[in-house]
Amino acid sequence: MKKIAVLIGLALLLNSFAFGFAVDTKIDTFRTDLEYLQVGDRIYFDVSVVHENESSVHYVQQKPSEIFVIISYSTDIKLIDDGSKTDFHFISALFDTGLQTIPPQEFIITSSEDSLSVYSDSIQVMVHSVLPADSVALKDIKPPVSLYLGFWDIAFPLFIIAVIIFVIVLITRRKKGFVLLPEKKKKILPAHVIALKKIEQLKLQDYITKGDIKRYYVEVSWICREYLENRYHKPFLEMTGYEIRQSLKDLNVEKRMETNTILQECDRVKFAKYIPPIKDAEKILDELIEVIHATKEKEIEEEKNED
Repeated sequence: MKKIAVLIGLALLLNSFAFGFAVDTKIDTFRTDLEYLQVGDRIYFDVSVVHENESSVHYVQQKPSEIFVIISYSTDIKLIDDGSKTDFHFISALFDTGLQTIPPQEFIITSSEDSLSVYSDSIQVMVHSVLPADSVALKDIKPPVSLYLGFWDIAFPLFIIAVIIFVIVLITRRKKGFVLLPEKKKKILPAHVIALKKIEQLKLQDYITKGDIKRYYVEVSWICREYLENRYHKPFLEMTGYEIRQSLKDLNVEKRMETNTILQECDRVKFAKYIPPIKDAEKILDELIEVIHATKEKEIEEEKNED
């Protein structure tokens, strides 16, 4: 294994001499608070690629993971004595606590004769929880409390006993064919009807105009999760993002990619301090409506056609 590692290192070294490049990776400590870095805080880091004047450098954008995401980046090119230097300025975020790693980023150096993929160094940072340190501290055991029975301490148990007796009598009479209370059927609305009504109520709140973008995305996420729970009878309101994606895949849900995109965008706004453009905020509600119409139960439509 050591021989293989040495050979790989030599190969990379030869490529750097052949193409005449150098890659430098560092965190912008002026804008990134490494000492008190928390989940969702923005991490600024720079990657500099020194290359020949005749060549150009392009960033290969990677898909965001469950833990790490590139929010945005910018580029500038400078002429130096030995050639050119292309600087990439990244804004990123991490969504897990503990010692985390910013993965290497891929770049392609292109010349008139050939092209070469190069990678930045990985960076390790310590990410702290947003919860206060004393939120999980143990508290002293309280001493025994003296028992004092008041009026409600006696009346409430008697009320519970009376309710139990009433239920037993009700069940007994129903078994014998007697009707004690009139039976009222409760009409359960379809999942898509409930969701579309809540979307209309959300529009009336006008959170976007009021500037309460985070509250708006929280409501969109809740409506989407509640619709999935009512539609597919699974606890989507209690699931993590990864569990939702796995459940949608197992259920072979139509438009699951669009659904995952909606929920991921909502999570970015809720947890990553990300503020999207207003046009994107208005668009996400239309995308949710499209998902609901595409995935609603077909039996409901058939019953309406028969009526």
